[in-house]
Amino acid sequence: MAKPISPPEETDDNDPTLESLAERLGKPEPGIIEALLDGTTESQLVERGRQIASSRVLTDLRRLYATAHACWSGASKEKREKLRGFSPELLALAVDQALALERLLEAHESAGQKKDAARATTDAALRERLSRALLLRDQAYEVLRGVAGSGKEAREELAHAVGTAEDPGALARGLTQLAALGKRYLAQKKGPLAVRAKLMRLDQDYVEHLEETAKELTQAAKTAAARPAGQKVTSGDLDRADGINLILLEQIVRVFERANEQDPTIPRLVPIATRRLFSRSTRKKATETPGGAAGAAGAAGSGSAGSGGAGGAPPDEDPLEGDDAPV
Repeated sequence: MAKPISPPEETDDNDPTLESLAERLGKPEPGIIEALLDGTTESQLVERGRQIASSRVLTDLRRLYATAHACWSGASKEKREKLRGFSPELLALAVDQALALERLLEAHESAGQKKDAARATTDAALRERLSRALLLRDQAYEVLRGVAGSGKEAREELAHAVGTAEDPGALARGLTQLAALGKRYLAQKKGPLAVRAKLMRLDQDYVEHLEETAKELTQAAKTAAARPAGQKVTSGDLDRADGINLILLEQIVRVFERANEQDPTIPRLVPIATRRLFSRSTRKKATETPGGAAGAAGAAGSGSAGSGGAGGAPPDEDPLEGDDAPV
């Protein structure tokens, strides 16, 4: 006889949200999650959660938990007996942990967006400072070149002071050195150099402007290089939460799988977004052939346990285990 067709595994667009499920199920009792995770190490949780993106985990949690809740709510006493291993308390815990993961992911993404915005702002400020500082340095070079005169030593000293602009630090040093050279020139109150300084309009205010620009550039570079604070949710936090949710999801999926084998009107909970972590293998079935029946009878007569017969033997393969199943 053909196996009856199972109810649709997908739920419609009117599925209750995780928040509404939480309202219906209530908060889980304190200590339940600790009892469930007893014997599981933090590294195991993180390693398991690292296998898949949090958004994909949440996609399946929202859909499958809504299906599980709808099935349980409308199930008869007989159907609930077939769902041994599942309880409203377990679903309440699973929904609570799914909501916790959802909040973590939102906080992580929000912090990432703020970090990107802050980085863009500081980078733009640094570029502006660099541009202004470079123009000022080139101007200062021409001013001091006119004050220094055409002497070889003076020109070499000026060339050494100006330095390079290969990075903000080098440019700031060049401005500082040019300011120091300008102070030396201003210290000479008489003679040709003092006359040239007056002609080039080199004065104390200009020297101080060079120094202040160097300080501002240095600070802008430090700000741009600094790591923005406030990103409290790490990838490790998300991986751990993913691991917890995968454990809960797997437990619930397994129970519904076994129940469906007993009563096909109980829906299977089929992961889609996380399907690679829940690879299915077909359970081996006994072949109804004369030879097979005779072999089974012979095995029963001899007391052999290795015949592969169907009567009362445990399943050869777990319906949710495969090469890609979580360990």
